[in-house]
Amino acid sequence: MNNRKDSKTHGIDKYHHFDDSNDGDISGQLKSVYANWADAYDDDNDNKLGTVSQPNTVAMLTRHCQDPQAQIMDVGCGTGLVGLHLQRAGFKNYDGTDISTEMMSHAKARGYRKLLELDPTQQLAADENSYDAVLCVGVFTHGHLGPEGFDELIRITKPGGLICFTVNEGVWDEAQFDEAIEAHVENAVWRILEQSKMDYMVNEGVEAWYIAAQKLG
Repeated sequence: MNNRKDSKTHGIDKYHHFDDSNDGDISGQLKSVYANWADAYDDDNDNKLGTVSQPNTVAMLTRHCQDPQAQIMDVGCGTGLVGLHLQRAGFKNYDGTDISTEMMSHAKARGYRKLLELDPTQQLAADENSYDAVLCVGVFTHGHLGPEGFDELIRITKPGGLICFTVNEGVWDEAQFDEAIEAHVENAVWRILEQSKMDYMVNEGVEAWYIAAQKLG
């Protein structure tokens, strides 16, 4: 028997209130969930979920980029936990964007140059080919964003730049992430530098896929 938990049904209490089973205002639901969760988010991630995706993804980035001046965008930055690890790794120039202004209020002290509100119905607030590296941690998950989100990450990354992201194991097969990733390989949009399955939420027994890709062209 598989005793591994799924964060959608066994995760943090505030996330339980989110319902992605219909065609309602999903972005509005997400904003409400994260507005209510913002003050407790860091403690819940560290002490209840045991989330390790932020340090794991930054470690993956540093294996392919050692330039402390690299221009980095953190998409779905939340409270800035990725930024905290970027800061600890010596990176100097990183921005963040998120759907929740309440979450981003906690990120202000974590080294971001600028924090931008994300509108899921619009392009990211960044120019084409503007970042050396784009990170997207914890966004490709239940009720959030599917592989169609790759297009914006690719758009704002410079040719030769890095795209580092996680995909919750619970949505990997259902949303056909592997096929979408391979399609971009076959179309010479990016090449995969790393792809591995590792711990994501340790206390929940949930893993995620960690992918580092280099934009071609």
